[in-house]
Amino acid sequence: MNPRIKLGLILLGLGICIALYPPRVVAENTVGPSAQILCNKVANVAVGPSTATSIVAGVAGQSIFICGWQITNTAATGTFSFVFGTGATCTSPTTLVTTQNVTSTAPATYNVGVAQMQVPPGSTLCVTPSAAGIATTIWFSQF
Repeated sequence: MNPRIKLGLILLGLGICIALYPPRVVAENTVGPSAQILCNKVANVAVGPSTATSIVAGVAGQSIFICGWQITNTAATGTFSFVFGTGATCTSPTTLVTTQNVTSTAPATYNVGVAQMQVPPGSTLCVTPSAAGIATTIWFSQF
């Protein structure tokens, strides 16, 4: 057989093999250790407000990722929740963390070091304390 024809047939066979068995495409890892988000920012709301109050302002196209919080209360009892929405008071709020109890003897603390919750892009994160003695600190990242 002519060497050129032989080479042509080999290349044709190789092309068919590549067409029938394309290279394996691996999806980008979107969950798990390689996709962890570390929090590099902190925000505070001082004692005083007892209505939905902005703790992290929304930025168009950016999400807020929450790693943890510390809530303290100078009163005997109280509650707080986290919501997100638009504007400084989270208009049209959506609950992120349901109502939690906090007393003067038991601060509410949650901190895992990496983001566990996410607020949609452009939304503002608000805290809703039930009493004027509640202060909030939150660890987050925003991008």
